[in-house]
Amino acid sequence: MVALPFQRPLGLIALAAVAAFIILYLRRPKPQDKVIPSLMFIMQDNKRSKQYSFLQKLMTNLLFLMQLLTILGLALVAAAPFVKLKYDTSLENTVVIIDVSASMQTKEKGIARFDTAIDEAKEVLSGRNSIILAENAPLIVLEDENTDVALDVLSKIKAKSTTTNLGDSLLLAKDILGERPGRIVVLSDFLSTEGPDIGVVKATLSSEDKLVDFVDASNNANNVGIIKLEVTKYNTKVYIKNFDSQPKDRTVKIMRDGKVITQTKVTLAPHSVENFIFDTPAGVSRVELDPKDSLEVDDAAYIATPKKIKNSVLLITNEKSSNLEMALGSAKDIELNVVNPPVLTINTKKEKIDPYKQDLIVVYKINNANKKDGIVPGTFQDIQNYVEKGGNVIIAAQDDLKDINTEDVLPISMKAKINKATKVCVETINQITKQFEKERCFTTAGAYFGADAKKGTITFASADDKTPLLVYGEKQKGKVAYYGILDDSSDFKTLPAYPIFWSSLINFMVGAEDIKDYNFQTGKIFAVDEQKVTTPSTSFTTSRVLMDEAGIYEFNNKKYAANLIDEKESDVALPSKVESRQAREQLLGRESKEQDFNLEFLILLLAFLLMLTEFIYIKRRGDV
Repeated sequence: MVALPFQRPLGLIALAAVAAFIILYLRRPKPQDKVIPSLMFIMQDNKRSKQYSFLQKLMTNLLFLMQLLTILGLALVAAAPFVKLKYDTSLENTVVIIDVSASMQTKEKGIARFDTAIDEAKEVLSGRNSIILAENAPLIVLEDENTDVALDVLSKIKAKSTTTNLGDSLLLAKDILGERPGRIVVLSDFLSTEGPDIGVVKATLSSEDKLVDFVDASNNANNVGIIKLEVTKYNTKVYIKNFDSQPKDRTVKIMRDGKVITQTKVTLAPHSVENFIFDTPAGVSRVELDPKDSLEVDDAAYIATPKKIKNSVLLITNEKSSNLEMALGSAKDIELNVVNPPVLTINTKKEKIDPYKQDLIVVYKINNANKKDGIVPGTFQDIQNYVEKGGNVIIAAQDDLKDINTEDVLPISMKAKINKATKVCVETINQITKQFEKERCFTTAGAYFGADAKKGTITFASADDKTPLLVYGEKQKGKVAYYGILDDSSDFKTLPAYPIFWSSLINFMVGAEDIKDYNFQTGKIFAVDEQKVTTPSTSFTTSRVLMDEAGIYEFNNKKYAANLIDEKESDVALPSKVESRQAREQLLGRESKEQDFNLEFLILLLAFLLMLTEFIYIKRRGDV
């Protein structure tokens, strides 16, 4: 027998109305004498009355019972009765959180952790289901749908090559459930996760009457994987770690267009890291470890480089074997042509060239037109036309530069030479001067030319008196720069920073793309103009690119590489961080909870039905 608790116990006083009703019902009216002319009709119906007497008594008693129950119900409503009912939570709302990170691809005996998680997810589905993919940024792929729809979605989900964020996924599950009762099931290997601490979030949800189950889908595995990739224009360094307690042998292959460029064998001691350096191949290439192991996603890494690695540079100079020529000639990303005025169409290697089809022109220590082998009059008009059409020019200061018609090209107005020593200090930090950020005064000069920077230009370096010595400007479609450091009166040309500076200056002028802008870690998101995007597995039209797979992506008419490169994800042998995990069999069972059920409405409904039935009977009897 279940006792009825009451929300308003004082309301039970209303039960006194029941006693009053019974007393009123038991009172019999005083008999009255009636005179009738004959008993004939009464005697004729005597037999029939006897037949119906039982029914009449029954109905009379039934009316009494209905009236009694009605009054009793109304009295109980005043006390607000309720009962505690047990219900099956697994038949209500279920939010399934599935870890789709790279480590879930780990296999044991050919079965991936992710496949195990999917199988168990199918077992915990309920009446209404939601599914969250725990990527580095949680993603809702299903919300409040029936089991059939959920099964269809689960069959199409694939593991990604990203990290995971279980903490934010749990908070997202909380938002989905809202005030509704339900269960949250987290299927993961719990190796590493971003976001809030999952133990704290679970405790918070449990305090809000939400059931949260952590199901460990991990298996026994060891791994050797690529954990770091350093890509530059010139070379690439790959770091390989052995997470196993036993030594491992691997062959490192560098591949391009499906062919092996180079390969080497490495032996990795237990829990050790080895690195391998190679020249960065042009275009798209791949680093591959052979043989593969239980986690294949970190057994390969992809490299993408810009279409144009080298920039063509024309050095116009009458100086023989200058420090600048040696600096430019040693740069791996510069294809250098040197010409000696007055002839600009034949380089020093006796090769015919087109001087105005180069990416950039450097004018450095040239002879004036009135000197032997001097620049041909009108050359700078040609250079100006080249710049206006989109060319790039760097002009170095020299003693008679004012006598050469360069004023229309230079981003400064040249003044007289100042014969005093000065420090050369950075004014603006950018990719040209960032190497001097800590030591902003990077060299000295015994003399320099006075100059005023033209309107709209940028001064990157200056003398003690703020005279601009390195100035950049734009002229229509092209770019120009003034190099005001006199190498003959400065030790800058002998410093290790000198070739780096010139390489950086040229890359800046030609707008050379940084190779780092082509190589990313998975999880990177790009906002692009709506276009066709090719991923490692498919192609589609979108304005948002999520690099959640390792491999090559193509959009904006460029190819990009995305790699896992995450040591924590690769360490698949780590013990689970779940402090207390339930047995899978327990999870798949039914779980019950108690819930208060208010009986007021039900009792009022029954009372109304009783009164309606009474009214219908009395009307048919003819009393109303």
